[in-house]
Amino acid sequence: MSAGVDLEGFQRAWRLRHSAADDELLQQVFGDDLRELQKTNSALIDTARSYFPHLTSSTYEALAREPDVLQVEKDRCEREMEQLAVQNYGAFIGSAKVTQGVRQELSSIQKHLDEMATILEPVQETVAELQATAEGLGTRRGALRNVLQQHGQLLELLELPQLLDACVRNQMYEESLELLAYCNSLLQAHEARGEEISVLSNIREQVAVQRANLRDSLAAQLKTDIHLPACVRIVGFLRRVRRHSEDELRELFIEHRSKFLESHKQQVELLRQSRGSVGTALRNAADLLRTHVYDIGTQYKALFPQDDGPLGTWLNHQVMWLISLLRCHVMPSSSSGSKGPASASVAGAKIDAAQLTTVLRQCLHASSTLKRLGGHFFPAVSNIFEARMEQYCKEMFDTALLTFHAELGRYDWVPSTALSSGSGSAAAKGDGAPGWLHPQALELTRHRPLAVLTNDIVQVFNELRQCTLYGLRVSVVTHCYECAMASVNLLRSILASQTLQPGSPKAAEFSRLCRHFADILLPLIASHLEALFGSGARLDVSSVVASMVPDLIPAEVEYTLPDAAEPDPPASAKPELEVVASAGGAAQAPSVLGADLGNPPAALDSTLQPTGDAAPAAAPAAAPAAAPISQ
Repeated sequence: MSAGVDLEGFQRAWRLRHSAADDELLQQVFGDDLRELQKTNSALIDTARSYFPHLTSSTYEALAREPDVLQVEKDRCEREMEQLAVQNYGAFIGSAKVTQGVRQELSSIQKHLDEMATILEPVQETVAELQATAEGLGTRRGALRNVLQQHGQLLELLELPQLLDACVRNQMYEESLELLAYCNSLLQAHEARGEEISVLSNIREQVAVQRANLRDSLAAQLKTDIHLPACVRIVGFLRRVRRHSEDELRELFIEHRSKFLESHKQQVELLRQSRGSVGTALRNAADLLRTHVYDIGTQYKALFPQDDGPLGTWLNHQVMWLISLLRCHVMPSSSSGSKGPASASVAGAKIDAAQLTTVLRQCLHASSTLKRLGGHFFPAVSNIFEARMEQYCKEMFDTALLTFHAELGRYDWVPSTALSSGSGSAAAKGDGAPGWLHPQALELTRHRPLAVLTNDIVQVFNELRQCTLYGLRVSVVTHCYECAMASVNLLRSILASQTLQPGSPKAAEFSRLCRHFADILLPLIASHLEALFGSGARLDVSSVVASMVPDLIPAEVEYTLPDAAEPDPPASAKPELEVVASAGGAAQAPSVLGADLGNPPAALDSTLQPTGDAAPAAAPAAAPAAAPISQ
């Protein structure tokens, strides 16, 4: 195998070496006709080129014998050809016939082709038109192919508005702003090129709509209960939207946070429509200012520290809303002006001292909280509470006088038997009266009208203990004095209307009732006033007693009237005095609150606790110290 490969390589190298010699031999053999033969009969030249190596490699004897060899080879070929023709003459004849038939069919085909060319000649014009149309279609096909290649990018571009809408609806504001920035850069590049593409124009309009939706969604978040971190985030997003100036952003913040506040105000309005929920509505209103209004103000100052802007006006509006509620429900009807029928019914809802105290506490806390924002409003509402409490005390004093008048009219002047027991007598003498402001207070239970009057007055002081305002000191002292003088006039009218014979038991009991009124009840009222408002609240007891002389109290009788400078009461009364003093100590200072606003101690109600087995009659729930009646 290797010898054959080496022989073929040797022959190839030998031919390359002797190719130039073969060309010279061909030139010598064929002469000038070589080039023509190369063009016309290249097979002869190739045969000669392949035969020359055989000649050149033969010996002289071989060359001498070569013509004979060639002649023999030629004769052999001719014999083989004759033999082949004789053996296959049928095939040659068939081939001739087939060739003749094919020639005839080709002539027929040519004829038909000529006819077809004549028929199809009009079609050429249509084909030309088709070619012209195909050129346009080719251009469009290239454009569509380009669109197909850019299909992914075009799809992302067309889905930008929908993606923005999905991000806004899912509150993905950071991603929404990034998409808006990308759309802005893309649309600005399109505008810079100056091309008008309808698809991009539609995308620009849709992006503008989604930008507005994003702004509305962010503004809607300000209407919910959110805290400062969320407010900072939302306002930062609104600034990045670049649809508002800084002043417009302040107005927008206040406007939408006010709408959030309005929902809570509506709840307060629903509560105040119910007569039983007016106190709760006022507490909620004050607490609304303390919590949500303060939170909104704090958020505003944190977001816009340079300028308060509309914050002051908005804060004043919220404070005025609370003041209007207080004027409507707390201010007495005679002081609050005319109201409509619906407003009058709601404003007429009863608010006792305990509810008033709770509302006052809430207003004070709200005012102290808003003071950090410059919204301290308690001095503007303190006079409303003072007017309400003064009116409340005046109504209770008037009710006490009416009850006293009615009790005097139906009293039979039979003294109560509550002091008939030993313990009652001892208490009447002052030997044991724990928690009383007057050592002989139990003597007031001897006569029912005086006991009922005392209970009603003590009830007034119990209400005052719950809401002791320092500004009420003068007015309460004045009302106490007027109530005492009115009681004296009622006693004088009873003396004039009823015939009490001198020396009779009824006249003696009437005289004793007047002595108890002057000696016990009036000092007891003075002690309550001093316990509530301090030593500055003094009732002119001597003037009231002087007005009772000589028709109600004989002038020759000498009475010892208690004074603020008298010694301390017995040791049994000192615990109550200490409690009252500690609760009312703040009243002596020039502050709004005159005493502790907590629940009043039971000592004020226990001043007139009866003794004995008889049941008390006509006693209020808060002062169960009415005088028992024995028939």
